[in-house]
Amino acid sequence: MLVMMRYRFRGGEAGRQAYERFAKWTPPAGLEITAGWTAASNDGGFLLLDVADVATLLEFSAQFKDLNDELEITPVVELNEGVNIAMKAYAWVDSIS
Repeated sequence: MLVMMRYRFRGGEAGRQAYERFAKWTPPAGLEITAGWTAASNDGGFLLLDVADVATLLEFSAQFKDLNDELEITPVVELNEGVNIAMKAYAWVDSIS
């Protein structure tokens, strides 16, 4: 399952502490960071994760939750796949109208 995670650090030293913790962290089985971005404001960033299940996602987010004011986790699909799924759904809606 692909998920996009938006994180925003708490104030003070939280960003530095998160980066230091992340440098020592090893992903658990079933979690892969496929892409990541740090916000230019250095107050957080975004991660694209490929996770095996929700329990693995919970384990990861719990390891960093104390350093963040906000963790927004959204399941996503790749754009082309999403467009195809949406168009199929729209066609179905049109067929029953």
